[in-house]
Amino acid sequence: MTTKLLIIDDDQVFCKMLTGYFQKEYGAVGFSDPEDAVKYMRGNSIDVVLTDLNMPKIDGIEMLQIVKSESFDADVIIMTAYAQVETAVEAMRKGAYDYIIKPFDTDELSLQLRNLFEKRRLAEENLNLRTLVDTMYRPEDIIGESGEMKDVYRLIEKVSQSDVPVLITGESGTGKELAARAIHFSGRRKTKTLVSANCSAIPETLLESEFFGYAKGAFTGAVGYKKGLFEYADGGTIFLDEIADMPVAIQGKVLRVIQEGSFKPLGSNKEITVDVRVICATNRDLREMIRENKFREDLFYRINVLTVPLPPLRKRAEDIPLLVKRFLEGRKKIHPSSLTMLYGYEWPGNVRELKNLIERLVTLTDDDTIMPEDIPPEIGSMAYIKDIKGESYSEIKNKVINEFNRSIINRYLVKYDGNVLKAAEALKLDRANFQRLMRKSNISSSKFRETA
Repeated sequence: MTTKLLIIDDDQVFCKMLTGYFQKEYGAVGFSDPEDAVKYMRGNSIDVVLTDLNMPKIDGIEMLQIVKSESFDADVIIMTAYAQVETAVEAMRKGAYDYIIKPFDTDELSLQLRNLFEKRRLAEENLNLRTLVDTMYRPEDIIGESGEMKDVYRLIEKVSQSDVPVLITGESGTGKELAARAIHFSGRRKTKTLVSANCSAIPETLLESEFFGYAKGAFTGAVGYKKGLFEYADGGTIFLDEIADMPVAIQGKVLRVIQEGSFKPLGSNKEITVDVRVICATNRDLREMIRENKFREDLFYRINVLTVPLPPLRKRAEDIPLLVKRFLEGRKKIHPSSLTMLYGYEWPGNVRELKNLIERLVTLTDDDTIMPEDIPPEIGSMAYIKDIKGESYSEIKNKVINEFNRSIINRYLVKYDGNVLKAAEALKLDRANFQRLMRKSNISSSKFRETA
């Protein structure tokens, strides 16, 4: 829980009066015992501490040192009598935001607090904007003009206008995180925080504290309150990548956050309320995991309100030239025959594998143009010609192209259940030209239908 204003003054009447005055505007909490105030700070998130300078047990300077040494993200204002102004000024040198001399008018203090909270708001806004600039989804980050990708774009546009949970599915390397960013930055929460968490990358023993934070003393080394990822995402979006790898025990707490918008940090009985949109991603079959009791069925139905399936690269091979051009970024050129070879490969690692290949070729290729001999033998049709010797470049190129034609024609016939007309239309070829390529590739037309 975040307390905007914490007031500490050993004068109980004054402390109660001041707390009541600022309770509505800032949710003020007051303590006349500074030791109780410190305990409270270690279990809660504080924005501003307003503390008296002269107190028993812990004075204002010591309170400032505690706030700074324990990394509480709070500003400190010192209340002091006129005779102690020099001490208050010294406190500012040690990190206090400001001081105010008693007795003071509450309107004077109200103005001071208003200015401070506005400063904090602007600082947080600037931080969010810097984060936004660093991580913002750019339209060109998702690349493709195939029919499959146009379906993805339409889905992203629709789901971004809602706040309900989204499940992004697809093989590893298909761009699930890019899709999550596109959904967030196209919606009403785009100026708020997007928090990403890879469930497979966080050790199981740390998942609960990472997601939900912890209170002081929750475990050895927990010296103060720590926000979790869900609290950091308050007002924005949390992206849970590879949610299939989340332990079942944690799945229940995530389900509760989605259902009720609240949770309890590790080691705390206090309820934290958040407003978070949840986007999840997986490359596994969650329904199969439910049958194996490895994934909660109730959580599945909560996160699967809207689904965005991402196609593997082998099902949108016509996007390869666009992707290659984007990954090359003008650093090198690629020979048409080299590009042709990339079509014949299955790309089990999808777009990520293609990007890594291009980066490797850019680094290792000496010439300005990536030639067929630069392509690794296991990629595309190079495997078909790697043992050929004594033939001219032109003869080898023709064999590569013929192998590509055979591969792509077969792939599209299988994709469209043997429908020649639909396969030809998908490749933007007329039927006669498509049939000519079939004959040249020794693919019998008698096995396939000519019309829909």
